[in-house]
Amino acid sequence: MANEFKVGDLVWAKMKGYPPWPGKVVEPKPDVKKPADKRPKQFVFFFGSENYAWVTEDMIWNYAEYKEKYSTTTRTFRGFQEGIDAMEEILKKQGPTVVTSGRSQSPVPSETKLTEAKGKDQKSLQKGKKEESRRSGLPKSDKKKDFADSKTHKRSSSSVLSPPAAKSRLLEKEPTSPSNQGKSSRFDFDDSPSLPSTAKKSAAAASTSNDTKMMSSLTMDPLYLPDILPSLEDTLPPKNIIATPMKIGFLGLGIMGSGMVDNLLKSGHEVTVWNRTTSKCKEFIKDGALKGSNPAEVVQSCDITFSCVTDPSALKDLVFGNCGVLQGISQGKGYVDMSTVDVETITDVNEAITARGGRFLEAPVIGNKHLSKTGQLVILAAGDQSLYEDCDSCFRAMGRHMFHLGEVGSAAKMKLVLNILVGSTLAGLAESLALATKVGLDPQEVLQIISNSTASSQFLREKGSDMINNRINEPSCKLQIMQKDLRLAINMSDLVDQPLHVSSSVNELFKKAKAKGYGDHDIAALFRAADL
Repeated sequence: MANEFKVGDLVWAKMKGYPPWPGKVVEPKPDVKKPADKRPKQFVFFFGSENYAWVTEDMIWNYAEYKEKYSTTTRTFRGFQEGIDAMEEILKKQGPTVVTSGRSQSPVPSETKLTEAKGKDQKSLQKGKKEESRRSGLPKSDKKKDFADSKTHKRSSSSVLSPPAAKSRLLEKEPTSPSNQGKSSRFDFDDSPSLPSTAKKSAAAASTSNDTKMMSSLTMDPLYLPDILPSLEDTLPPKNIIATPMKIGFLGLGIMGSGMVDNLLKSGHEVTVWNRTTSKCKEFIKDGALKGSNPAEVVQSCDITFSCVTDPSALKDLVFGNCGVLQGISQGKGYVDMSTVDVETITDVNEAITARGGRFLEAPVIGNKHLSKTGQLVILAAGDQSLYEDCDSCFRAMGRHMFHLGEVGSAAKMKLVLNILVGSTLAGLAESLALATKVGLDPQEVLQIISNSTASSQFLREKGSDMINNRINEPSCKLQIMQKDLRLAINMSDLVDQPLHVSSSVNELFKKAKAKGYGDHDIAALFRAADL
């Protein structure tokens, strides 16, 4: 059977779970494996989502012919309208389009022909330059320069014609084999494309050069202030996420939960929210969220429900209380808790959910209010693997990196281990600045020196600046929450007889800050307990 479409055709292409999407038939990418079945297929680039995938021809339609039918959807998918806008821009440049037998015949030549034509033009140009050089007696070095300029021009021309590189996962993934399943799912840290060895060396050299220049400028510039450094997330590429068609629920709209829900809505997910203080739901309803009257109702109406609450007591009440999560769980329902709690509590929740036929995942996060708002959290998941995969678009909306750590309880352990390091680092910074103040040093200057030392980190720069400028009233992470995590970590250490001398002392400093009335303030308020 002859293929109905060809490279360069503008089309609507449909993937499972999504509406027909504006795209273009392009040359296959060598690193994307073609499905084994023998049905005619085309390799399609999807505008707006920046993805590529193999699509069977029975799921592809001519763009111009079916534009009126497919240009509107009952649900809003992130990137869909952007895709249509990109398609219309291409059509404007191409001019009138003739529709024949299911596909458009554009007056503009295909990419392949354009590339070949430009290649011929370049060869002619080079030949003409060589003739001119020979007649004018130009030195060899000038000839080489002309040739180099010509090569540069070639690369520039072809790059304009090539479709943009995919920035997110393919819509149609190749099934993971048992031999590599654990490797790919457990440590999904770097979502950037891999580089050839030569490219990696070049990138490393460029990075080293840039780092050297940056450190040089920091050392020599007396006006440098650490608190005005650009944030790491400001330098990261934008996300391109296609929202899952599953219905999502979210329970708990506190400091962290609010940012997570905001990013779920922005990425096109259908979200139903609930919060103990109902007034917090209003701003999200304005942005398109639905409102549930209680946790059980949210779970019943959604395929996957997330929660993020303050402590073990709040989680138990949410799950086991009247009209709680457990009452809404039925066969196949997914429940993901993103709170930081102890291993015993999360294990009890897991057993209760799975006993009713539900699927459970724990997924505490590393980050603060700002990282939650900007979708840059690190997500530590453990539990049901299929639920982890179903949460992919949600996790990508909420975070920059995600890990699957195995069985339930592993993520809770990991989060508590990391937080004793964070708490201890914060205590060391608070005491350093307190001592500096007492001996007459300028705390701004101390922080500047720290920022140019091997001890420098974004966390130290931000929290150090908050401490010396007394920015503690709008918490990115509440002090009492960090103290709770330290307490849970110390309790966990008791179960395995592991001494935590430093962490125990740090916990006492946090308790002192709480006693002074700083529990609801930012963790930078720890400086007020250290500065006697």
